[in-house]
Amino acid sequence: MPAYFVRNAGRAQMLDLILPMGSVLLTWLLFYLLFSGLGLFALRQLGRTVDSGWLALDSFWLGWALALGILQVWHIAFPVNETILLLLGMAAALMLISQRRKLGADLRGVTGNWLYMLLFFALALWMANRSLAQPIAFDTGYRDIQIVMWLDAYPIVPGLGNLFSSYAFNHSVYLYDALLDVSIWSGRAWHIARSLLLTVYLAFALAAAFQTFRSRSAADLRWSRLFATFTIPFILFQTASWTGITHFLTDTVVDLIGFLTLIYLLDFLQFWRADGRSRDYLAFRLAIIILTGFTVKQSYVAFGGAVAVFALAAWIGRGGLRLDRRRRLMTALPICLLGLALLLPWMARGVITSGYVAFPQSLGRFELDWSIPAEEIETRQMKLATNTRIRDGDPAVVLASWDWLGPWLGEFTRGIFPTMLPTVLTALGLGLCLVASRRNRGDKAAPTLPWSVFAPLTLMLLFWFFTAPEDKYVRYLFWSFAALSLTKAALDWRWVAWRRRQLAVGAALLLCLAYVAFLILRQEKLLLPAGPHEGFHEHFLPTYKEFHAD
Repeated sequence: MPAYFVRNAGRAQMLDLILPMGSVLLTWLLFYLLFSGLGLFALRQLGRTVDSGWLALDSFWLGWALALGILQVWHIAFPVNETILLLLGMAAALMLISQRRKLGADLRGVTGNWLYMLLFFALALWMANRSLAQPIAFDTGYRDIQIVMWLDAYPIVPGLGNLFSSYAFNHSVYLYDALLDVSIWSGRAWHIARSLLLTVYLAFALAAAFQTFRSRSAADLRWSRLFATFTIPFILFQTASWTGITHFLTDTVVDLIGFLTLIYLLDFLQFWRADGRSRDYLAFRLAIIILTGFTVKQSYVAFGGAVAVFALAAWIGRGGLRLDRRRRLMTALPICLLGLALLLPWMARGVITSGYVAFPQSLGRFELDWSIPAEEIETRQMKLATNTRIRDGDPAVVLASWDWLGPWLGEFTRGIFPTMLPTVLTALGLGLCLVASRRNRGDKAAPTLPWSVFAPLTLMLLFWFFTAPEDKYVRYLFWSFAALSLTKAALDWRWVAWRRRQLAVGAALLLCLAYVAFLILRQEKLLLPAGPHEGFHEHFLPTYKEFHAD
């Protein structure tokens, strides 16, 4: 009898999951179509056809970047609510309908790969189940939910940062979060906001892995696909904690933008040549993702800027300045216009909410009635610099010496997956690359990844260490080092048969995935139960008192 009740309780629990998980999957699909439809418009403006970006990577992320740019302007006069969602949805639907035949053909090509579809469907179910958890991330409850509520209810509020300084954080991704705060997701958009972005990236990375292992030679391989393959463990690691993807944390978005930046950079390095046709698109999409990253979070700015300078140097080194004047203008002018279109509204929003172009930086202060006092910004910056070295330390003591380095290193080594594992993989990959460089000396074979590709990552690592050395700000950086070094090693060991190199890549990938599986099993919550509110969880609303200023 007890076994009977246990079995029936298990069946009831499974049935309770159908509605919430189905709602998550359906919502992902609808928003995927929305952003991809907008991306089709962006692709057309960049001179590309639907075949260039649909079901790959570009259409969704370019559409997402376009939506952020539109929302930055929209929110200056209107709240981010159902109205703008309806307008964006109509525009996306028109683009999807106009391209329905080509899209249908592409879709049939993807669904024909039954093994990929089966594996991705299983992973999508896993991600949907992990999306049911209650949000307990500190920053999400401390400020993120409230910021999204302000964006959803009101147009931009001058001087909002004086109510609570964290409300002045000008992260454009909050506008995306507010856009999702509709219908059944009103007041609970954290269930789908980050999980949608992670799942879309995972779909691409999984496809990249299939293409990597099916390629017949290294010459047929797209560098960015091998890089994306090595990032799969990191994406799944986000789900190891049963509350890992239900939040509004901006760091997760920066991780994805960091990976996308390097994917687009690798494509630019591999395929752009001055004598190529339609290659400027590779520069345009790299510029778009970098500019969007600037508006998402300031911790990305140094990395994005370093990549931009590196890409410009590569463009010049490959003959960009030798192009005719019209071709140079047609490359530079759109990028400049994109920069103005994305960054000017972002800076204006910062001034309106805090009196600063880039709060919490003191740079670009405007003397307005609501400008946050400079002393408060200085105090905040010192506290951040201190807490990222020693939590709750005394700034006067911590920042005056290097005594914090020992405890900091101890904490660094305890972060096995975020920091230590990718560090070990980076050391292994760079060691293999050094062996290959000695073995390949004098080899006239086609060049692979240049060593200089590590320069932007190294500069960002140094900037991070000397400013705010907390691993959550640069998790993508550690895994990018590992993925890039292993990618270069796999390409450089040319004297080893390609099939054997593929096996080595697969072994490294499986090793990382095995550790992720171990972390998940240790949580003892493989299947999350449905929440008490239609299968979900509501956040706790604080009690408050209403005051009216005279």
